[in-house]
Amino acid sequence: MNAIIEAHYNLGIAYLEAGQYDRAIPEFEAAIKLDANFIGAHCALCRAYLEQNELEKASVAVTTALKLDATHQPALLLHGTIIEAYRDQGKTYLDDKRHTEAVTAFQKAINLDANLEDSSHTSPLETTHIYAHLGAAYIDMQAYQNAIDALEKAIAADPDLVDARYHLGHAYVEQGHPNKAIPHLERAISISPNLKRAHYNLARAYQESGNLEAATHAVTETLRIDSNYQPARALTDTIKQTHYNIGITDLNDENYSEAASAFQNAVTLDPDFTIAHYNLGLTYLKMEKYSRAVDALKKTIALDSTSKTAYHALALAYFGQQKLEKARKTARDALKLDANYQPVRFFLEAIDPSFTPSETQTTEPSEPDQPAVPESNPKPRHETHYELGIVYRDAKRHTEAISEFKKAIDSDPNFVDAHTSLGEVYLEMGQLDDAENAAVAALRIEANSEPARRLLDAIKQARPAPPPEKPPEQTKTALVPRDRNRDLERGLIFLNNRKYDQAVAVFRKVIQEDANSVEAYYGLGQAYLGIEAYDDAKAAADEALKRNPKHQPTHELIQLIKLARNRERKGDSRKKVLAYVVILGVVAVGAFIAINPGIIPWSNWNLNLSIPEKPILDEPSGNDFLDAGETAHLNFIIHNSGNDARNIEIRIQPSFIDGLNFENLTKIKKIPKNRNMNISIPMTAKQNTKGKSVALQVRLLGPIGLFGEKKIIATKDFSFKIIPITPNPELPSGR
Repeated sequence: MNAIIEAHYNLGIAYLEAGQYDRAIPEFEAAIKLDANFIGAHCALCRAYLEQNELEKASVAVTTALKLDATHQPALLLHGTIIEAYRDQGKTYLDDKRHTEAVTAFQKAINLDANLEDSSHTSPLETTHIYAHLGAAYIDMQAYQNAIDALEKAIAADPDLVDARYHLGHAYVEQGHPNKAIPHLERAISISPNLKRAHYNLARAYQESGNLEAATHAVTETLRIDSNYQPARALTDTIKQTHYNIGITDLNDENYSEAASAFQNAVTLDPDFTIAHYNLGLTYLKMEKYSRAVDALKKTIALDSTSKTAYHALALAYFGQQKLEKARKTARDALKLDANYQPVRFFLEAIDPSFTPSETQTTEPSEPDQPAVPESNPKPRHETHYELGIVYRDAKRHTEAISEFKKAIDSDPNFVDAHTSLGEVYLEMGQLDDAENAAVAALRIEANSEPARRLLDAIKQARPAPPPEKPPEQTKTALVPRDRNRDLERGLIFLNNRKYDQAVAVFRKVIQEDANSVEAYYGLGQAYLGIEAYDDAKAAADEALKRNPKHQPTHELIQLIKLARNRERKGDSRKKVLAYVVILGVVAVGAFIAINPGIIPWSNWNLNLSIPEKPILDEPSGNDFLDAGETAHLNFIIHNSGNDARNIEIRIQPSFIDGLNFENLTKIKKIPKNRNMNISIPMTAKQNTKGKSVALQVRLLGPIGLFGEKKIIATKDFSFKIIPITPNPELPSGR
């Protein structure tokens, strides 16, 4: 080695050992200038820069050294030291929430490692952890895709790295891909069972994927680990409210088993959820599971001893158990809360011989100079039934409302308001003929009744538009294909709904107009099979094959007719045959669509509707609350990114909220493809409403598939607060 080079190097080493790094660096640089291949000088220069925390310059020096000799151990050790320094620097930045600097430091460490041709000298575990830290930094920056890319590399190297698994699941949740998040979060929990953040994000993922049962379990586990973890407590409130809303919907739709499960989940998450306990008891009462109803209703009363409706329901449950004495006592307890509560008074009249309508309670004693008026001038019985019917109607308890309105009409057949209200309930239930009969009855009594006329108009609007009449001059042979398709369509609907006689009539009409319609003969054969007219079914199928010997659905129909005859001989029930008819009906629809595209215009294909943004409550006072007596509008956008969407329904769940009036069902005939539609639903808080937080879910429903089955297409949750006129709102005690 040249003496001058060695002198510069040795002097640099002396300065380095003495901690005089500023003097050491020029000496090493001078030695390198004289001999660029002096690997020792490059390494010494790297050490000097590293001591000064000049990581960039140290990286350049060690990279140059490793280019001269990739196996030089001092250079490799320095290389690993610099990577560790970048990692520690990044972790410090990450702890200080300086995310941009943290990402830069972690990336430099990764790039430095990647520049080494023989990476076997660098710890794979070290690089894996750096990727995990980089992913965490990206998550804090909400750069979720970058985080996912980094974390995927981490778990590819170490599948059991719990931080990488957790952060990857978290990133997928934030990115809106819950199904991708779930396996990573479950893996993290299997490795670290008490990682509460993993349980919490797993609950979020399950909730967003629609698996409320699993979400309930996950959020419960989170609170088991840390009962004060506020994000989990907030999520618990959301999930329990969702369970409750689903329960109310199922209860209204008479899906009692599903309703009971939903309410049970709600009270599992919140044992003090009074109204959920009440509705759970009411559901069990409907299911005639009286012992369970008693338990739920007793819990309701323990939480709210002023709930007269809970006492009433508990009395009915005891009555169902044939525990008459308990039923009487519980009903009288309800009257202690409200001596004039008519449902309980009627109940006691029926089961307690010692109770009379004149009997009063002592909760509100009359003053000496104020004699009790109701005894001398009681309210007419038809008005009592009518008022009770209104209560049931407003609570969406349609069966009870109809019963009370009919009792009012029986007591006073000329009671116009009772006829009209009865029609309104029938209209809500979709029983249009019964609704029309009630409206007509009201108009017979009072021809100028405006409510009855409005009801009649609403019924007409709710009815499907009749097919256009054929022009008088048109002959049978002038039937256009579109009209035939419409009749085939009607026949298919009757067939699918098992209205076989109507289907026969429609298909025969088509055959009269077009004697060569294979589809009509085929449909006629199915209808005859449905009513077990096997000979007629076979004859219709034979006619279809005469016109198209290769019509495969008809060949299958003939086989089913033979099968049905054999089953009949063996005594099998008709229901088994009908199961095959339903299956064949699916084939029929496919055949009709193949021949006549567009024959089922109400079904939606390639439907892609969404509510991209959270609804906004546009209220006039500007205080971001709905004040009592105030009318606001719930505004949101429906985005259609698929084909034309037809016959879409907008429903608000729950369908009834005490103190709040709103239109629960809005129908949209068409949303053009690739278009947005602005929706505004008025909501009015009643004057005497109580203060409460309201959680709603906006649902889009529409007919999908071959038979136009109505399904939920999209949902969006929304909440707001109602402010009463008077303070101290009471806890709700009923549905």
